[in-house]
Amino acid sequence: MVKRKIIMALAMLVFCVGSAWAQFIPDPDVQGKIQDARQPITLRGKIAYQEVGGYIVKAGSAGDKIVLNQNYEVLKKLAKDHQEVTIDGRTNPLDISARYIYIESINGNPYHGDRAPMVKPPTKLTPLF
Repeated sequence: MVKRKIIMALAMLVFCVGSAWAQFIPDPDVQGKIQDARQPITLRGKIAYQEVGGYIVKAGSAGDKIVLNQNYEVLKKLAKDHQEVTIDGRTNPLDISARYIYIESINGNPYHGDRAPMVKPPTKLTPLF
């Protein structure tokens, strides 16, 4: 009886941990968002990390922007420094909330990133009828 309870507890633990790891995936539509980012933008802000999206630019009144081309090494260092940086990049002029930014340079230095932001995978909805 005790063994069954231990086995059930371990099974539940493995299930919960496995589902937590599969929570976020690289954005499958990142190429479309990059192609739509045509309007040049320059802003000052701080780099930060959030679980959904990955690295973002906290740009004060311009709002938080998710980085479309993430370079973990560069952005992690800037996030740890907590210093304001000047970012030149592009955003989608048709996106009213302007949530995304494609970074071209940081503090005048060329920037290259090749990782997509992390998003939650779409859930399948089954029709009731």
